[in-house]
This record gives sequence, structure tokens and C-alpha cells, in this order.
Amino acid sequence: MTRYPDVQRRAQADVDNVAPDRLPTLDDYDSLPYIRAMIKEIIRWAPVAPLGLSHAVLEDDIYENYFIPKGTRVVANIWYTFLCLKLL
Repeated sequence: MTRYPDVQRRAQADVDNVAPDRLPTLDDYDSLPYIRAMIKEIIRWAPVAPLGLSHAVLEDDIYENYFIPKGTRVVANIWYTFLCLKLL
């Protein structure tokens, strides 16, 4: 927020319009579209678990000419998926 004070001002205005004399609650979530968009963008850029959970392959598989044997642990790179605009 310190790098983008205009974003902070707009977010604060969003909160002040919905809850001028109190802290916002989850009941206010639908009334805060800018805050919702900020949260989604923050999670996109810094996911809580950037590599996700590992999964075991249930049967032999071939992915893009790579053989993946049954039982192999596979970990999805969530961070890359969110940042790679070609995938969106």
C-alpha cells in the first residue's frame, strides 16, 4: 500500500462508504467490490501455498511427451499458474 497510495485511498473510501463509524464485517463483503478485487489480486500475486499440495499419480501417464510412472508425487506450481497470463 505504501507504493500505491492511490489504491489505499480508494480502498479506504470504499470502506468508509459502507462502514463509516465501524470496522467492516463479512456481512459487508458484497458491498465492497474494490476490496474484493484487491484481495483477489493479492492472493494471485502471493498465494498462501505457492506450490500447493502434492498428489500421487494413480496410473502411468504421459504428459507432453513426459512419462510419469504410477505413484510419482506431483506438485502444481500455483504461483506460476496465477502469473502466467497465457493460461488465463
